[in-house]
Amino acid sequence: MERRSIKDTPACAPVSRPDCPDWALRRLRLERLASLMEAESEPVRLFSTMECYPKKRRLALRQEGSPLAIAFKDSIFRLEGLSGDTVGDGVSFFKLSLSEAHELLCDCHYGGVLHFGQPISEQVARRARSLAAKHSFAELRDRVTSWLGRQ
Repeated sequence: MERRSIKDTPACAPVSRPDCPDWALRRLRLERLASLMEAESEPVRLFSTMECYPKKRRLALRQEGSPLAIAFKDSIFRLEGLSGDTVGDGVSFFKLSLSEAHELLCDCHYGGVLHFGQPISEQVARRARSLAAKHSFAELRDRVTSWLGRQ
């Protein structure tokens, strides 16, 4: 396996494919977000008490230095259609439920302090990978359909 920096990734690993199902695209995007978080040298800022806002206001939340702001700086994500750094932009682009967005982006899920000195960016990366690994019903349906087609 050859190691590459995030800046070299666009040339060797495109994230978008026209024939890629939504569940696979979500997985690729969340994995890339995790890589961006791991490469981030600046402190990452999480949203605070985002669950307390009404849905419309929650979707409009944005914050400098948040995982979504970091994702929006990425040229690949912008080319793929990430239109901003609000929670609503992140929910639609990464195909997250509001519950998943809350789990990933709100400080209440990180204990309010660093876990044994681990930077928040690494914790967010781990959580993004965990969300990417979840199997959706659509993925299971596609796999079963594919398997039945081979029989």
